[in-house]
Amino acid sequence: MNNSERIWASLAANQVDTVTYLPCNKMNALMAHKPDSMTVWDITKESAGLGLCFGRSLGHKRSAMMIQNTGLGNLVTELYTLQKLYQVGLPIFVSWRGYYQEPIEAQIIFGGKVEDLLQAIDVEYQILAKAEDLDNINAEVAACFADNKVKVFLMSPELWEQNSADFHTFGHPCIDPVTVDTPAYQGTPSVTRHGAIGQIMPTIADGDIVLSQIGFPSKEVYNTRDRDTNFYMLGALGSAVEVGIGLALSVPDRHVYIVDGDGSMFFNPNQLFDLASMQPENLTLICLDNGSWGSTGNQPTLSSQGFNLSGIAQALGIQSRVMTDDAATMQQALRDKQQFVHYFIEAGNDKVGGEIPLTALSIKQRFMGAIAS
Repeated sequence: MNNSERIWASLAANQVDTVTYLPCNKMNALMAHKPDSMTVWDITKESAGLGLCFGRSLGHKRSAMMIQNTGLGNLVTELYTLQKLYQVGLPIFVSWRGYYQEPIEAQIIFGGKVEDLLQAIDVEYQILAKAEDLDNINAEVAACFADNKVKVFLMSPELWEQNSADFHTFGHPCIDPVTVDTPAYQGTPSVTRHGAIGQIMPTIADGDIVLSQIGFPSKEVYNTRDRDTNFYMLGALGSAVEVGIGLALSVPDRHVYIVDGDGSMFFNPNQLFDLASMQPENLTLICLDNGSWGSTGNQPTLSSQGFNLSGIAQALGIQSRVMTDDAATMQQALRDKQQFVHYFIEAGNDKVGGEIPLTALSIKQRFMGAIAS
């Protein structure tokens, strides 16, 4: 086997069946040898790929990432508040730009600091520059999952026997027509987020999954109806939908409800692109829209300035949608398992209940045990 095939074989040997990938021309040789048995999810952002991998891990699946080293800077928050906080294993294979015969100045200045960055954020790494550096790669990948740790494999361009031509079919513009007809909203919501969660939780079947966004959404879901099949996000704002997609695709026999807010959608609109692109049939995104950053003091979001998230969702191709401030309509949409439920609520945080008295590790272990039974 050549070096590329050895890397893919190490993943397959460790039950990794899906890789999230953001293109780098230094990885063309690697990607050209992808085995047919391996699924590659093309991602638009490194943190989105990590969220998808994390969601798959909750569904008892193993994943890996393949990105360029400049993307490591986009992963710091998610590495800490998902993988490291919840103690989940993930091998990340990184093309090391700026290290070996690099002609681009911007790559050199960052590439020379990659090791310092990884040491500073306490992420284990290994340099892969020669064929002999791959001699123990199977065991190193296995250790990621056995020890529930993230490990970065820095792949120097010298690892490849020769520079590969483009392995893929070239992209070209080919877009669908879009007609958007979404009404405005000028009504008066009748409940706060806590009241809305009180309406949502009794509507969801016992066997279904609830995944809640960080801050008040998770705290209020916990205080309203704690269940073993609830997963509480404690970090990584703007990642709940990515985690939910990865989870839903891993457990197709269960329905996944995501309790999220308008601030998260504007913070990371990539989530909506991925929802529209991947279209898991067993996922419902509940966007509680109060026009505010609820967990930080109710400062206004773009929803307070006329930006219509339902219109954005429709433009992206999310056709299964409900937009309402009526509780009965919202609850019926949940029972119908609509994909995007846009529920308007009143700004404000009800001081009900305390913080979630569970560690991240216990949340993960309880949840994974529940959905495995």
